[in-house]
Amino acid sequence: MNEILFNLNNIRTEISFKSFDELRRILSFYQKNNLTKINIPCKNNLKKDFLLKSIKITKEEFPSIDIIPHFSILHEFRRNRQNTQDSLVVFLRIVKYLGCKQVLLVSGSQKRSTLDSVSALSFLKENQVSHSEDLSIGVAFNPYLPTFLFEEEIIRLEKKLKSGLVGSIWIQFGTDYDLLQTRIKVLRNIVNITMKNKFKNSNIQFYGSILIPSKQFLARFKFRPWKGVYCSTKFLDSLDFANSVVKDILLIYKQNMIYPIIETNIITDDHLKTLNNNFLNM
Repeated sequence: MNEILFNLNNIRTEISFKSFDELRRILSFYQKNNLTKINIPCKNNLKKDFLLKSIKITKEEFPSIDIIPHFSILHEFRRNRQNTQDSLVVFLRIVKYLGCKQVLLVSGSQKRSTLDSVSALSFLKENQVSHSEDLSIGVAFNPYLPTFLFEEEIIRLEKKLKSGLVGSIWIQFGTDYDLLQTRIKVLRNIVNITMKNKFKNSNIQFYGSILIPSKQFLARFKFRPWKGVYCSTKFLDSLDFANSVVKDILLIYKQNMIYPIIETNIITDDHLKTLNNNFLNM
């Protein structure tokens, strides 16, 4: 008998779109298939007023869907540090008013020298909007970095956690599952040491990124890799091997109570069938 790794209602999916009509089509498909947990990233043209309007449409027209919006300092930067900090506070107030329970705060692929997620959390610590029990802030974590960069990543994570505002940690995708298992132990240890007996909000949720391979996706990634995403040559050269790696990562997630977030498109019946048949069941 097959073992179920995750049910559809235990995973999140990240959606991307270029118009409100496209957003509505995707959300209608999700609602029809009982996919109720989505993330809306902040990247490219999906930012600022367009992002906020998209969140509003989702909350008002598809109330059964749980949405976690992202705020990228890189893409939301407004000329200087102060303007961007003010914009972040406004963003949090609006999404909280609209009914969002979580926000993922990221620096972006190219960190600003004047403001990043660490300094933004330090600023928010002094702002009343961030101290609401109704709104949780998530942060990113990359377990696949080379040792010297990973040490810096740990230091940054400790600073984020010490803000007392972090409610979730979002793990970057990569293909070295042996390294992932080792680094998850390090991550858990850091969280336990930093949060123990220090903050009321010590129940951190963990999410792990998943990319669903396809021949087209692997070819595109080889041509234009995503910054900070470490994929082996063997993974990119073989669809069968890539599929097996993703299943291994999902198994590690399940063993460590990490909920998957699917970052590749799930917008058709075929996408959904592939996800269910090839990855969510052993």
